[in-house]
Parts: sequence; C-alpha cells; structure tokens
Amino acid sequence: MNKDMTISDVLCYKTEELRRSLGLDLPHPTSQGDLGEDAWISFLESFLPRRYAVSKGFVFDSHGRISDQIDIIIYDRHHSPLILKTPNNERYVTAESVYAVFEVKPEANEGNIRYALDKINSVRNLHRTSREMIASGKPVGARKLTRIIGGLLTKDSISEEGIREHIEAYDGVDMVCATCAMTAFRRSSGEIEISDEPEALPAFFYLLLDELYKLGTVAAIDIREYAGLALKSFNLTGGQHVAK
Repeated sequence: MNKDMTISDVLCYKTEELRRSLGLDLPHPTSQGDLGEDAWISFLESFLPRRYAVSKGFVFDSHGRISDQIDIIIYDRHHSPLILKTPNNERYVTAESVYAVFEVKPEANEGNIRYALDKINSVRNLHRTSREMIASGKPVGARKLTRIIGGLLTKDSISEEGIREHIEAYDGVDMVCATCAMTAFRRSSGEIEISDEPEALPAFFYLLLDELYKLGTVAAIDIREYAGLALKSFNLTGGQHVAK
C-alpha cells in the first residue's frame, strides 16, 4: 500500500486479506478444506477489536446448566472470568459474557441451518445475570440483557431462494455467511437481505461489526450467583461469613 491509495483501495485490500486468511484463493480445492473452526477463529481474530475474544467451547450459567459444544463463541475479553481452558483450546465461558455464537459447516442448507439454530438456542436459553456496577466512581444500575447474535459459517451454499426460505423458517438464525456464495442477514424487522458472491466476505465483516457495536458492552456478571455453586463457607449474596 502507498500514500496514493484511496479509502476504496484500502477496503478492497482488506477484502483480499480476509480471503487470504481463509485460504479462499488457494489454487488447489483440497487445500481449502471445509473452513474449519480454527480457520474461522483466526479469521475473526484478524479484524475484531481487542475487546472481543474468540474461541470454541461451552457456555454455562449460574444455575449449573451448560450449552452444547459451540464452534465459535465471541465473548467479552476484559470482564469475563476465565473458568476453564482445556488442552485442546476449548473454553468454558459464562453466559453473561457472550456476544455471539456461530456454527461451522461445509454448506449452508436446511439441515445445517436447523442444526445451527439448536446450538444457538442451547446458549440463548441459559440463565444470565445482570448486576449494578460502579462507573467513574458512581453507581450504575444493572443494564438490560442484550440479544446474543447467532449464525452459521460455511464455504458453499444452496440457492439464494432456498437460503431465504430456510432462514425465514428457522427464526433465530441472524446471519449466514457462505464465503463462496453469499452472506444472508436478518434485519430486526424480520426482512432478510442477501449479498452477491463478490461481497460475501465484506458484507459479513461489516454486518458483524455493526451488530456488535449496537450491543455495546455485555451486562456486568453477578459473580455472587456463581459463587453459590462452589462456596459453602461464604455467602456472597448476603455478604456474611457462614459458620461451618
């Protein structure tokens, strides 16, 4: 890049960079694989602001419930307690910390959209707390819980007409990115918009960033409820020591 490049040139360069990070321009199709979770995690980490962490793993709540295994979890980096990281790099993430979850499959089709929705709901159905906090030395009330973004990430896709029909049928899948075909997005109004193939990656890039910015920061976790699962000698909710 040089000083004579326009902003449009910069954005085109970024699109090419994203394609390279997913290996989409490799000449041999077997080299491209099926775009597994690790490729998507690296891809997302390449452009998401540092406030977001990306991992595969499980989501759990203060009632002791746990989600299905999730391919891609986007969660808060700065305020999320890391409870457990497994040897194969999976993380157990508190439900309050989650911004978005995605499933990774080779193709966007009805079966995989339905499967992704089941995984997404296994996270959305968990209990989430929200606690008052101190900001700039002043108390701030507990914020309203935000919607967890859910989607499907693939390489290929069935027809645009078919994808539109299936996303309409499986309400709750917000985004489908098929890197070699299109990106489909469900607006808050319920309207479904679909990009063409050349804009599949940049559309996903901008839409995801925009949706994350709309969410702001996740609610403050009430760690006292989680402590109740593990502590017998202390009751954090009451703030008193409990005699043994």
